[in-house]
Amino acid sequence: MENVLALVAERQKDLDRHPLFAWMNSDETPVPDPLLIMPAMVTFSMGFRDVNKWVFRYPEAADDLERGINVHTFEDQTHSRLFLEDWKRLGLNERLGWKASDALWWLFRAEVNEVARDHGVYFLSMAVADAKDPLLRFAQSEMMEALGAVFFKHASKIAIRFTERTGTELPYMGPFHLALETGHMDCEELFEEQRLDERRRERALELAETIYQIFSEQLDMWLVYAQKYIDSGNPPRPAARPMIDRSAGGVPGPRPVADGPVHPSQEPLQKLLMERRKRSEAHPFYSWLENRGDRVTALQALQRFIPMWTMDIMGYRDLNRYAMRYAEPAGDLHRAVNSWVDDLTTHNTLFLNDWKQLGLDEILGWNGSDTLEFCYLDPQTDVHRRNIVKFTELAVGNDDPLLRLWLMHALETSGEPFFRRTKALADEAEAATDVRLDYLGDRHEIAHQAPASSAAPAVHFKDRPLAPAAREVAAHMIETVFDAADEQLEISLDVALSNKFGIA
Repeated sequence: MENVLALVAERQKDLDRHPLFAWMNSDETPVPDPLLIMPAMVTFSMGFRDVNKWVFRYPEAADDLERGINVHTFEDQTHSRLFLEDWKRLGLNERLGWKASDALWWLFRAEVNEVARDHGVYFLSMAVADAKDPLLRFAQSEMMEALGAVFFKHASKIAIRFTERTGTELPYMGPFHLALETGHMDCEELFEEQRLDERRRERALELAETIYQIFSEQLDMWLVYAQKYIDSGNPPRPAARPMIDRSAGGVPGPRPVADGPVHPSQEPLQKLLMERRKRSEAHPFYSWLENRGDRVTALQALQRFIPMWTMDIMGYRDLNRYAMRYAEPAGDLHRAVNSWVDDLTTHNTLFLNDWKQLGLDEILGWNGSDTLEFCYLDPQTDVHRRNIVKFTELAVGNDDPLLRLWLMHALETSGEPFFRRTKALADEAEAATDVRLDYLGDRHEIAHQAPASSAAPAVHFKDRPLAPAAREVAAHMIETVFDAADEQLEISLDVALSNKFGIA
């Protein structure tokens, strides 16, 4: 482990020379401008709670090493609330002037924030990267702690000057948080004497180096944000008419086809999928949507529960783009995955448009910090984010394109009953009002790349043999997806009946 700790110390010094800190400490950068990079930090800082709660923590710690890591995660997951407190004390709600849709755009669509979204998916899959080995997990965590301490060393000095000038304490950017960010894991003494064989040592160094590269790229992005938005005095804003993201570009690849012949080895999966879909179809939430009575209009019914699906629907783009997609596709199945991904990544723009059409900005009245608190700290959205972690691990942990196609197929199939009901409501709402609801009306294809008639052959994937071990993994994927769907439908029913969002 000495090799790992030596690398951590070296990379700490390297990060300390990052040009972001020259900008932060420049006499030409007035206080509190260096602290106003918090919107660029939000994906990392608010998402770190999920990493501690569902990625790093061992549900059943087997030894002192795993227990040591667990103890550290409980303290680290509390920092999100400190972040939001600073956000408010720095007046970022007023400076940004964001409504809920603006904050959602920034989190899930803004180009400058793309780097953070990519890294966010990596963080959710870190348990796959370290194979749940506590010694490898320590290597990742220790590097994160060390590099975090570098940033907060600089931020704290500026926060102290801000407090001296205004009398306002900043618990996240200031000395309170810095005292918690010692640069080391709380359990370091348990690990520093551990011996790693050559294979583990090389893997530990590789993982630690990956964390350094991520932190360096994060600071690059934060500096871009500072120069583009803070120095100019123009906070980030979405375009008046958001464009559909067809950034994958090029000629559409082969299209996966789920209908058609099924190989005998895949027949149990097909049967399981249909059984779970049928069970999901009968969920009481759907009964409520169809039999809600005259007092709740179709528009109001949608308004009552749609905010609860925000993290799933907006985050689905990143799950597909960064967990499902192959950087170097090697065959027709790989290309079929990528082609499907390219279509699915366009859908959340339609959802954001529907959000506005539903008038949710005005109904909810949320500013930036309200939106972040709901997305990352509401107890009911915890269920949604925990399930996104599960899907991310299943995608990243299974490189076989047949398995990824089954995971995507299960996710899409679990949504079929949902969209059948929302389409009926959207059609009714559109007939009664002047709204247009393309996402909820299941018109997702309007955002897809235009198919090339001769360049997008169909690819069947159920007609191929699947080994017993792979079939077990695929079955687990189906069960996980539909279990998650059932949880989320249960929450939707509770939110709709209790009228959580106060829809008149």
